[in-house]
Amino acid sequence: MADGRTVEDLLAARLRRLGVRRTYGSALGDLDHVPVDDPDLAVLLADADGRIGHVDGSGRLGAATLAGPILHLSSSPGGTAPLQTIGSAEELVEALADPPGLSVPGTLALHLDLDLHEPLDAEPVPESGGDRSVVLLLDPSLAGMRILVLAGPGVVRTYSHVGLRDLSRAAGAPILATYGAIGLERWDSPYHAGVGGLQTRDLHLGGLDDADLVITTGLDPAELSSGRLDRLVVQDVPPRQLGALLRDWPARGPEPQDRPSVRGALGPVLAPLWEADGAPLSGARAALHLAGALPDDGVVVADPGPAGFWVARATPSSFPGSVCVPATAEPGFAAAAAVVAALDGRPCLAVTDEAGADHPVTRALGDLAAGLGVRFGMQVWGAVGSMASADDHVELLGELIGPADGTATTGSAAPRFAPVPVDLSIPDELIERAGEVVAWVDRD
Repeated sequence: MADGRTVEDLLAARLRRLGVRRTYGSALGDLDHVPVDDPDLAVLLADADGRIGHVDGSGRLGAATLAGPILHLSSSPGGTAPLQTIGSAEELVEALADPPGLSVPGTLALHLDLDLHEPLDAEPVPESGGDRSVVLLLDPSLAGMRILVLAGPGVVRTYSHVGLRDLSRAAGAPILATYGAIGLERWDSPYHAGVGGLQTRDLHLGGLDDADLVITTGLDPAELSSGRLDRLVVQDVPPRQLGALLRDWPARGPEPQDRPSVRGALGPVLAPLWEADGAPLSGARAALHLAGALPDDGVVVADPGPAGFWVARATPSSFPGSVCVPATAEPGFAAAAAVVAALDGRPCLAVTDEAGADHPVTRALGDLAAGLGVRFGMQVWGAVGSMASADDHVELLGELIGPADGTATTGSAAPRFAPVPVDLSIPDELIERAGEVVAWVDRD
């Protein structure tokens, strides 16, 4: 028996299992609740909540509860999904058994066409059990191959980076991460092949075309153009199976010496940009400061575009989940993520450019946060700002990052938008080496 529980109690419990910490919009059961009248803002906040995930980088879903009633579950900013009508508690449990968005960013939309206050006689069980996939194993005879691992955000969201690192050491395989999976390897590690997916030649510079075998894992299709892996020998591996893939191999193979890497190819271009300390700051120097100022449990969030490019290209993070620039250019993402981080009591450095700061959605989120008493700081990178040196930016970051003790950043102060003079242009030499920017370009 369900001991007096209702369908709404069941729904709230199932959402907690999916990592939902609160609802945006209307209240639902005993979950925490952020009242948001504008459904578009509620959806964006849910998207951002799911996308930044937990403090350790592992995935969760954000939830918006809208009129209808409609339940929007997501970890993909701007994500959409066909509306699925739910007419019974059994259908509800089935829909939430293995929803999209927990591993690779995705979205689920449910029309709750049932009485949430109906008592439950028993706990429904999903009809379809999880499909058991065959565990993949690579034969040790392949140990002489030049292996490259191309890893996406699914590795971070499933907390599979330990298995990934074990695999790379056993195979002597460098890891080329997409910009949704920054931090899978230490910035200065020989196993770090760099960050790919931002510019047309990233994957080539990272060794994709040099490899005998490419192991793909946890990729978000929105980050990579279709067909880039055609004509290559590719084995896709679910992130949670990475630790078992080389079970019969020696624990340690040779280090990947003299293998191509984005880091090595772009280092001569980025190094002088990191070292420049005058104002306006270079985009790379501003990004370097983010890594230096961020506590281990903090997160850098940035709107896709000119500022997001430099955050993804030049932030030397070694902590999975600590940098989030989404694969889709959804206005207001950085502000929404900053609100979520403030609600979580999580240190956050939020970055946008002047167009992003002036966007109506960003301003509406600032007004919403002020009304809720939620404080956050937003850097606005661009031509405006009175800083005289790099030291001024470092000092500003200390003021904006918020508490590092886990307390919620709530109070009477309004969100702060702080202009930072940053040269967001991309040097010709960087374009010559890595190609034009392809991230956030519509590929349809």
